[in-house]
Amino acid sequence: MSPVPPPASISMLSSCTADGTLPASDHFQVVFGLQGRLELVLKGRRHAVQAGRVLVIPPGEQRRCTVRAGAACLVLRSGEAAHRAALAPLAGQLRSVHASTAHLMRYLASRRHADDAASQAATIELLVASLAASLPLGGPRLRRSIDWEALDRWVDERLDEPLAVADLAAQVHLSAPQFALRCRAELGVSPMALVRRRRLAAARRCIDAGMPVYQAALECGYQSPSALTAALRREPLAA
Repeated sequence: MSPVPPPASISMLSSCTADGTLPASDHFQVVFGLQGRLELVLKGRRHAVQAGRVLVIPPGEQRRCTVRAGAACLVLRSGEAAHRAALAPLAGQLRSVHASTAHLMRYLASRRHADDAASQAATIELLVASLAASLPLGGPRLRRSIDWEALDRWVDERLDEPLAVADLAAQVHLSAPQFALRCRAELGVSPMALVRRRRLAAARRCIDAGMPVYQAALECGYQSPSALTAALRREPLAA
């Protein structure tokens, strides 16, 4: 009797849990990008899995990965025959997911508790089926890479200034619309959400160091202390 294939599963891979490799597996592994950047090397070819992208890894494939700080991915593993048939034609391809799939992934990432077995099985079926609507990415990327860490530092040095999307775009030699697209594709947030995140993180560090709220608000670009306290209430765990 043929062995029963192991059940399919979903797990999170992040900068807090990754150790530089994906576990060896007899299954297909489907890596959905949620935020940040996961770099995977398959057969000597480097793939960057970012928000809105998905990579299908065939069974037994040698691979290594690098998870950039703040990155998170959803990893689906399956050895089921029906899934193998759907995933085999997409193996090794880096693809762009449909908007509805991206919405589902964000919902799954926000879940605080694991679903029961029946709910997880249904979710896995949805994710596998959604790959039919994914699109292959184009040929070799010729566009300039963005040093996001350097841009973060540039923003941090100007938090007390009014920053616009065009200001950030100019630092990486892109137009404002081009930069906005890259920001959403590679980080999963809008340019101004990126600024707000940096501003709030800096303000929290100032307050944790003993700085009065009014002074932290002034130094980090908030219009008033109440604007800062409101931001802290909305996002109490901002890093």
